Amino acid sequence: MGQHLKTIPNQLTAIRFVLIPILWLLAVLKQPVLIGLGLCVALVSDALDGPIARWLNQASDFGARFDSLADNLLTLSAVIWLLMLRPEVFAEHPLACGVALALYLSSLAVGWIKFRRFANLHLYSSKAGGLVQYIFLIHTLLFGGYSQLLFVAAVGLFVISSTETLVLQLVHSQVDEHMGSLLLAWRRLEIRD
Repeated sequence: MGQHLKTIPNQLTAIRFVLIPILWLLAVLKQPVLIGLGLCVALVSDALDGPIARWLNQASDFGARFDSLADNLLTLSAVIWLLMLRPEVFAEHPLACGVALALYLSSLAVGWIKFRRFANLHLYSSKAGGLVQYIFLIHTLLFGGYSQLLFVAAVGLFVISSTETLVLQLVHSQVDEHMGSLLLAWRRLEIRD
């Protein structure tokens, strides 16, 4: 693993791993603004690691799995931080939050059971959803209230991404982290047949 961490993209991903315990401490200390700022750093790390890996020709299976693990740990942590620091989001939208969380956990469970790993398929819906979720979280933690529009966009894209991931994992025998979307995966199957 040490050799893998010498690449720039994996070092960028490692920033998120380092941030997670720091942000947990800040959550326990009830410092939402500092968590919001930390999530800004995480967003930059998440946005840059993949493109830099491709640009430097350093993309690897390890890097994709490392990125997926960082994303999943940060996502689960952020949900708990939001519950701790802005519980009104969940109290005002229990059904939407419950459905989104159930779909996400189901996709993680299917990936673990079927492939012995948490499969993050790097879908276009996941990328769009991740960006909107970061924006929603950062806005909510920095400014104390939350935008209904951002909430609907974040949860809606989260549900779409989790559903797409779940379906792809159920119908495929292998994890291809670069499928792009359910539609593209379906077209590839049609072309092969």
